[in-house]
Amino acid sequence: MIYSRIEFQANPFYYQLIFTNRITLVRGDSATGKTFLYQMLEDIKQTDEYHKIKLFNYKTDDFHTSLYSCREKFIVIDNADTILKEEDKKFINFEKSNQYLLFLRNCDGLNLSADSFTQLNEEGNYITLQKELVKA
Repeated sequence: MIYSRIEFQANPFYYQLIFTNRITLVRGDSATGKTFLYQMLEDIKQTDEYHKIKLFNYKTDDFHTSLYSCREKFIVIDNADTILKEEDKKFINFEKSNQYLLFLRNCDGLNLSADSFTQLNEEGNYITLQKELVKA
């Protein structure tokens, strides 16, 4: 694991993201804060503590080539449903040196455990990743 925890303040919110898996999916409806979190990660990746964060979204040039060149990174992909291809999912499954935070609804083709599924949870000014109950 690259990061087991990412914590930061973005007034008025305090983010405490705890990771238990190499691949974490953040699911949820539109306007639940996923893209806002992505934007906050753009800022904190500039710090020494979080310099291993690598961000991708639909605006990323040469996404597939850039993804395949990543090693020992904490990879965040916003709107992953629109940009991930089957080859990308295979890379994610088998490139074990990276850790992944995917904003994704359709998890077909990814090797996941029940603990991989999360949603952003807001209680007061605290934002956390809450495990999603997955039905078998």
